[in-house]
Formats: sequence, structure tokens, C-alpha cells
Amino acid sequence: MTKDTIQQLNKMEIEGKTKRIEMLDDPTIVRIRTKDSLTANDAAIQADLPVAQDKTTQNCNVMFHLKKAGVPVAYKMRNDLTSFIAEKCEMIPIECVIRRRPFGSYLKREPHKSSSEIFDPLLTEFFHKQTVVVHPESVQMIPEDTARSLFLKNGEWTGEVYTDPLIDPREQEWLLYPPKQPRHEMQPLLAIQPEVDPVTLEYIRRSLMIPCFEILEKAWKIFNVNLIDMKIEVGINHNKEIVIADVIDNDSWRIWPNGDPKQQLDKQSFRDGEKLTRVQEKYAIVTQYTKKF
Repeated sequence: MTKDTIQQLNKMEIEGKTKRIEMLDDPTIVRIRTKDSLTANDAAIQADLPVAQDKTTQNCNVMFHLKKAGVPVAYKMRNDLTSFIAEKCEMIPIECVIRRRPFGSYLKREPHKSSSEIFDPLLTEFFHKQTVVVHPESVQMIPEDTARSLFLKNGEWTGEVYTDPLIDPREQEWLLYPPKQPRHEMQPLLAIQPEVDPVTLEYIRRSLMIPCFEILEKAWKIFNVNLIDMKIEVGINHNKEIVIADVIDNDSWRIWPNGDPKQQLDKQSFRDGEKLTRVQEKYAIVTQYTKKF
């Protein structure tokens, strides 16, 4: 392989719904560039909105705050107004969710619960990043982008499709469940080989998920804002360390001033169909808060 070919491969880009990952000459790092875009409901709802600078600032402030507190993160430094530099990671294909109060898909699974309940200790859950598609004769896992291109028409799934299936981690296998069905109705969709062993999964929970939430919860409490739940993603860097990777910004959590969901500042307002100008205002407000972390 020639030097020119290697350089071309290093400069390849990975395009996502809301960000672009740009390869650099140093193979251990990447540049992550935020787009002026918001999506919701499996990308059935999408809007171009000038939030890239706000989201980049939020992520950089949050990651710097976590890094300063000793939490392992891939983040290294800000690059420009809409991008930052991070360690290149092999992503573990799970979404890690931490909850202080029941809300969202959790209430669909546990309809007897109330959003006024407090989880103490914190509740942690894992969801798989692949999508499960159930056919009459088979069940398969495919990337979410592929599922959308094949089965999402006019904002509706045309088949039995489950994005971000809930993981029930067993010793020898992971059972995947529909994430938004009442628990008493849930049947496993699929059993798969674990993506990580039980010891690693417990490390992710105890050393990354819980400290991350508690540190940010404390930061938000200074402004009388309640951190209700949040999600993170993790990856393995070139030193074989498991770190918080991807981004943490206003798309990643639920935050309620004074504990009131009607005052929500997060992306849920976009999901709920609030005016885009107001959504943009909320992102700007959150940016100013994170500058004070």
C-alpha cells in the first residue's frame, strides 16, 4: 500500500445524522464535527437548525468537566466552533442509560411507575445499537441506518422493527427485548453472544455510567436544574482503555428546571413538536449553563 493510499484512507469520513467523524493523519485521533441538525423518533422527525455551535460547546464543556473529575473520556480538545478532537475508539455497540427518575421508554415498560419516583441508587440499563427486524420466517440484526432505508416510509415502520432493543445481560448470552412494550407483555426477540464480558459490563456501569451521572447531576443542581436521565456511549481507545466516547450534549439527557417537566430544556421539546425557534433558544440556554460547570 502506497503512502498516498494510506493518507487517503486516513482522511475518510463517517457521516451520521447529526455529526461527521473525520479521520486525521494521526491514526489515534479523529475530528468530530457537529451538524446543524436535530432528529427524533428514529429520524422520522428531522430539522435543520443552527445548533451545531451550541452542541459542540456543550459537549466540550461537559467532557472537560468529567475529565477534570477523573472520569475516562475520549475527548481531547476543541478544534473550532463546530468540531473537537477525540481519541479514535472502537465503539462498543451499546447505549448506556442512567436514570434518576422514571420517564420515556421506561414508563412504557413499567406503566405502574410514576415520574415522581426517585431511583436511589441510580437505575442503569443497556440497549443494543443494532436494530432487530422480525420477519415471518426469521429474526435478524441490522444497522439502524439500513433499517431506516428499508423499512421506514413516511415516518412509519413498514414491518416489525425494534431500534435500540433492551439488553438483558445473562452470563452466557444477551437477550434482546422490545424497548417500549409493557414488561409483562415482553418476549425476547433474539439471544446473541455478549458484546462484552460481565466484568467489563460491570466496569462500564460502576466506573463510567454512575460517576458520569453523579458528577453532572451535581453540576446541574447548582442551577436548580434536575438531571432526570441521560445516555452515554463507550469505546476502546488505542491504549485498550474503555472510555466515554461519542458526545454528551443537549440530545443526551433530560433536564428539568425546578424538577418540572413543563420547563424542560432538552431535546424532548423538539420531539414534542415545540416551535423550532424556542427549541433553538433552549439549546442556547443550556450552552450558557454548561460554560459554568
